[in-house]
Amino acid sequence: MEKRIPIAALIFILFYFSCKKDNTVGTPTAQVISPAAMSTFVVNDTITIKAQVSDGVSLQSVSVYITNNQNIPVLPSLSIPITGKNMTFTCPYPLNNIHLASGLYTIVVKAFNGTNTGWGFQQINITALPSKLTGIYTVTRNHTGVHIVKADTNYNVSTVYTQGGDYSSSDISTYYQQLYIAAADSGNATAISLPNTSVAWSYLGITSSTTYFTNTYSYNDAVYVSQYNGQIKYYSHLGAGVMSITVTAGNYPIKTYVWSSYLFAEEKNIGSQTRNLVLYYAPSGAGFEQNTLPGPVVNMLGMDVNDLFVFGNQNTGGAYMELYNIPGNIFYSPIALPSGNLLSVAQVNPQTYLLGFDNGTIYLYTYNPNSIIPFINGVVASHMQYDAVGNLLFVSSGKYVYGYNYTTAGLLHTCNIQDSVLNLHLLYNK
Repeated sequence: MEKRIPIAALIFILFYFSCKKDNTVGTPTAQVISPAAMSTFVVNDTITIKAQVSDGVSLQSVSVYITNNQNIPVLPSLSIPITGKNMTFTCPYPLNNIHLASGLYTIVVKAFNGTNTGWGFQQINITALPSKLTGIYTVTRNHTGVHIVKADTNYNVSTVYTQGGDYSSSDISTYYQQLYIAAADSGNATAISLPNTSVAWSYLGITSSTTYFTNTYSYNDAVYVSQYNGQIKYYSHLGAGVMSITVTAGNYPIKTYVWSSYLFAEEKNIGSQTRNLVLYYAPSGAGFEQNTLPGPVVNMLGMDVNDLFVFGNQNTGGAYMELYNIPGNIFYSPIALPSGNLLSVAQVNPQTYLLGFDNGTIYLYTYNPNSIIPFINGVVASHMQYDAVGNLLFVSSGKYVYGYNYTTAGLLHTCNIQDSVLNLHLLYNK
């Protein structure tokens, strides 16, 4: 009599041999031969990586990348050509992320055979690029257009970009190595990649008898463009539109500033001199609160998580400096300012500010102890930038840019830009 195998037993046998067959697929091996463990490199170096990978049957892909101490890749993965099931390869790997911080990183070699993955690891140290000033960028305008003029660190001057139309505002992003420039009523809002000064993206303006763009401001990966039509457009550094904020009806936005998770906007009434400081939630653009401003804003600068300084000129004449408290939605004047109109403000630290007046004096203001004293005399500072890396102060006045030692207030350099400077920006290497 023929003996039949039960169905359940047959399924078990088939499953067993199927699993046994799968388990015969091995795992590739991977080893980083060089550089040696704990070798040290500096950002912008190129590492020569030598590694060995092998598999009993075949390799389908091999890649190399670098992770931080949280196992997050910090540089692009490099694909290695397959030359056999046993490979020793050498590849250059550039450390071309200028924002890498100093610390411990891991070289990862990943080998895949179609089923299983093998890994090789080697820890290395990477030293961050030291911050340094790479250029002083000014904006000028003459009959041929709006120009970006660069003074290098040796104060050699060259025009690096020209844009048609007129000018309303500009800003710079050292992190993304871009300069943003906006026209007023004739021209575009443009992002310019630095230092090669190629156009990264451009937002078309509308030629009209009234102002179209009123301001541009950069913060992290956000470029805020204020428009006379009552909107604040928010773009990424790639030019992608992220958000549009519609301001209070009957008003238009001018200066903007991000601080403590809020977007602060100076909004002017179209039919009167009334201006308000309006707060929006930066992530969503939803309105939060507002208060009345004494007059046009020159600058807004954060002091602590709950407070920021607002500097400007009153509608009735004379400068103002108000400390705005966010939770209380109130202004407070910590000290009386000198007579005259305020032209520019630079922040040295949250407690210390430099104020440039049209009377030819730059004043030093400290919040604690609360005092204001003359700092530099004899220069009408239309724009100022403090260089924390070099402890320098850069001032534009007319067609000149002056460099001062901040500690001594002594003049170090004078640079002739050839045309009147409309704005002044500092670019660093990262």
